This record gives sequence, structure tokens and C-alpha cells, in this order.
Amino acid sequence: MALNVIWTEEAKNSLSDIILYLEENWTEREIRKFFVRLEECVELIALNPQRAKDSLRKPNTKEFQHSVNTTIFYQYDEVNVVILKVWANAQNPDSL
Repeated sequence: MALNVIWTEEAKNSLSDIILYLEENWTEREIRKFFVRLEECVELIALNPQRAKDSLRKPNTKEFQHSVNTTIFYQYDEVNVVILKVWANAQNPDSL
């Protein structure tokens, strides 16, 4: 059974920043593919949250690579998956 998915404000904001970049630099087709893949990743995480690797950058957190460009950071318990951040991998990791 899939867990509930909760997006933090930080996750929503980081995704908004990525969307702004995509709208300026990618085609509509590429953006659609990005979101289809994002939805697939979130569904996979909700179905099996332990599948992703433990993050070495954020303690008590899992990280799931959405693409070569982005990583999803999350935590989970028996009921919920909490999306903490959608990270653009080109960013400085010190700002995580």
C-alpha cells in the first residue's frame, strides 16, 4: 500500500525554482517528460520508500535520483512520505 505524500514548503519552493529554469531553457516536450518522470518517482517512493539510498549529505534522509539533473530528498514513517526538497544537482551541495 502506498504511503501518503506530503510536500514541505521547501520542496515546493525548490521545485518552483526548477520550473522557472526549465521554462526558460527547455522545450515544452522536455518539461512534460520531466513532470511525468517526477510523478513516477514520487509514486515509486510512496510504494516503497526504503528503496532509495540513505543520504550522506542530509542525515536521516533518503535520496532518490529523479534524473541526472535532479534528486528528490525525503523522509518517511509508517504512514507518510515527506518530500523535503527537489534538488538541482548542479547547485552547490553546501547549500543543502
